[in-house]
Amino acid sequence: MATKLPPAAILSGGLGTRIRAVAGSTPKVLLPVEGRPFLAHLLEYLSGQGVEKAVLCLGHGAPQIRDAAETHAPEGMTLIESVEAEPLGTAGAVKLALGHLDDTFFLVNGDTFVEAPLARLLELHRSRSAAVTLSLVRSDEVAEKGSVRIAPDGRVLDFAEKTEGSSGLINAGVYVVEPRVFEACPPGVSCSLERQIIPDLLSAENELVLGLIVEAPFVDIGLPEEYLRVRDQLPKSGGGAHDLPGQGAASVVVLRWGHRCLSLSRGKGRSRALDHAGQVRLCESPAP
Repeated sequence: MATKLPPAAILSGGLGTRIRAVAGSTPKVLLPVEGRPFLAHLLEYLSGQGVEKAVLCLGHGAPQIRDAAETHAPEGMTLIESVEAEPLGTAGAVKLALGHLDDTFFLVNGDTFVEAPLARLLELHRSRSAAVTLSLVRSDEVAEKGSVRIAPDGRVLDFAEKTEGSSGLINAGVYVVEPRVFEACPPGVSCSLERQIIPDLLSAENELVLGLIVEAPFVDIGLPEEYLRVRDQLPKSGGGAHDLPGQGAASVVVLRWGHRCLSLSRGKGRSRALDHAGQVRLCESPAP
């Protein structure tokens, strides 16, 4: 049985400039992998770990992503959208969504996949009162993907998006974060978690950034060659997920999109949007 965990924000609004030659105008999170949108795999992973609420940070392709999320939402998971009117960067998009998130929450890149153990990340984060805790994987491509250097106790010493060298640790795109770290982002202004927030935290005397090395396959579908490699089969470790109580049985999940919501009755792998009378139900009350 999975332990209930804090909510997760999924960065889903990127323009996908690196993969446009392959994806065209399709948002990265909707690129098909094993016949399903990449977003479906991310939601399934989060739900399997015990996350019951996910906030989609949207921008480019928001209507398409909304439709896909409604179709592929795992049973029992509440989805909320936060839509930026113009690109706000990774940190700016999260700051916009803070009203839907708890005091501590997970943050997941929408174009990478790794089965990071969320409960273990959270335990490490809370035990050391960290500002940010990153999942890290070993890679032979640090020149392209950047590198992270950590101390023996897990403290992050250096964080560079691009660096010289061939092998080392890289950011795997799954974080535990505290809302206060986004206070430095001016409202409505583009702000980067990787280039601004984390480097500033590393130079602050009273803040701690931790890293946890994850021994699991890592995928970055933002790179054309890597997306084409995993399009038919997403590599997974097979040991990072947990069964949820009642999984496979019929249940009801409420999807909240801004001030709209849909009830989905799910069972036997299929879903329908309906209310108690069997009809689609829309509501106007604000999402909590």
